[in-house]
Amino acid sequence: MPIITIQAIQGVVLTSPEQKRELLQKMTDTFISVVGEVARPYTYCLIQETPLMEWSIAGKPLPDLPFLYGQEYAAMHATSNKIMRDFVEGSQAPAVDPEKAKAAQAETAWGGAAT
Repeated sequence: MPIITIQAIQGVVLTSPEQKRELLQKMTDTFISVVGEVARPYTYCLIQETPLMEWSIAGKPLPDLPFLYGQEYAAMHATSNKIMRDFVEGSQAPAVDPEKAKAAQAETAWGGAAT
């Protein structure tokens, strides 16, 4: 049975019962449009709401808007970006030739040499 789970912060995005019902219907309809009507009677759609201050980013309970637009959070992003950039620049990964990658994918998909 397919299970669609929507996670949201309580009272922030989904603010009315009507809005929740509409979201449940549209999420189910979207899923069914891809997999087919055969799955509709078995498709569960759940909304899980987390109360304010019971979730966090970088260990800070939210919503703490001054934290999100402040210097401390910006510095965390800058540090993480530097670590990632240094790693990518320091890695010795060979450059990927797009045509060779495409041919390799075709060979794998068809179980033989690409034509």
